[in-house]
Amino acid sequence: MKILHTSDWHIGKTLYGRKRYDEFEAFFSWLVETIEQEQVDVLLIAGDIFDTSTPGNRSQQLYYRFLHRVAASTCRHVVIIAGNHDSPSFLSAPRELLRALDVHVTGSLSGNPA
Repeated sequence: MKILHTSDWHIGKTLYGRKRYDEFEAFFSWLVETIEQEQVDVLLIAGDIFDTSTPGNRSQQLYYRFLHRVAASTCRHVVIIAGNHDSPSFLSAPRELLRALDVHVTGSLSGNPA
């Protein structure tokens, strides 16, 4: 089983006032190509998917389009864990829908982990 780990995307972050959507798009294209070439089974995204807890529409569009592309690839599962920049409730809101694509979201711990 091949697992690819990535984190700290900070989708939506600007640099010196410049929007970076083209850079995010290029990164996601590269990542999907890498998943295919390396025949990755599981993609683990460990936090800070977005740069703010209330990402803009363009950031969300990039994120969901990427997840759709991964679901159509050789990758069988995607596991997403919220980071300190992410809103746990925002990431968890489409949990049931994303599960249909084998995307598993953990926005926050629920219950007693012990």
